[in-house]
Amino acid sequence: MLLNIGDKKTKFLLSLAKTPLLFYPHYKYHLPLPTVLMVENTNHCNAECVMCPRDTLSRKRGFMDFGLFEKIMREVSSLRRKPVTHLHGFGEPLLDKLLAERVQHAKTCGITHTYIVTNASLLFPETSRKVIGAGLDKMKISFYGTDEESYNTTMKGLNFKVTFQNITEFLRIRKDMKRGNPRLILQYIPNETNHAKTEEFKALWSALIDTKVGDCLNVSSLHNYGGGRPYNHLGKKIVSVCYFPWTTMSVLWDGRVVTCCMDSNGVQVVGDLNSQSIQEVWNGAVLSRVRDNFRKLDYRDYPVCLSCDWVRRR
Repeated sequence: MLLNIGDKKTKFLLSLAKTPLLFYPHYKYHLPLPTVLMVENTNHCNAECVMCPRDTLSRKRGFMDFGLFEKIMREVSSLRRKPVTHLHGFGEPLLDKLLAERVQHAKTCGITHTYIVTNASLLFPETSRKVIGAGLDKMKISFYGTDEESYNTTMKGLNFKVTFQNITEFLRIRKDMKRGNPRLILQYIPNETNHAKTEEFKALWSALIDTKVGDCLNVSSLHNYGGGRPYNHLGKKIVSVCYFPWTTMSVLWDGRVVTCCMDSNGVQVVGDLNSQSIQEVWNGAVLSRVRDNFRKLDYRDYPVCLSCDWVRRR
């Protein structure tokens, strides 16, 4: 995910989006190219987290072809301002055996900020050394428990002891390698199955992470993934302009471009990087029409958006 609904930065951006008339000139125009590029290396996952709507995932599973990935990186390498590049999507990025090579290639192409979100269940020492050596800049780890019972019940298919050891070993290896990156964000989502032990989560990790290099803890909240599970009550009125079409490009593993990372099933396709360039999609007629509709708060043709609480939160 690009941002979490509970993050302070997200709340600030959403507060701006709730006044579309005031910011009409901003929504009328867009930057020549995206400032954030989300590249899904795979939509396979080894977990069945209780809050994740993977049971609704109907599109084909796969891994992005490295040739396609090279094409995408080659296109952004020529830009003066390189986009923040996410190398993950609706899956577990560490399942991708070529992840470290992708990170390294992105860095070779001049990408200054690479980022993944992982459950860290596969972050074994060899993998840690690879992603650190490749130059990964930031890594968010979803860790939704404070002990074996709460973690294993919430993040089904994973093991508390294994993941905890992986993370602590990663911190040791990074220190031994005398590296500050990737910086860690350890994230917790309080819910019924993990008993919402926020303070216990903070106590578990506060003494282990290295805040001097930028590690931090993040407590987020459940939100309605577009087309996923309705955790929050949706108000009847659309009140916010979704800013994703003005800032972010989301690319599925097969090269199709969708309106945002919330579109887990690829319902709202706006282009295809197998046959188009990033610039052609970003400035094309389809995405331009999306922006025109969004800035008027018209989401009628976008079913994923209508089931998402981002545009309905006050």
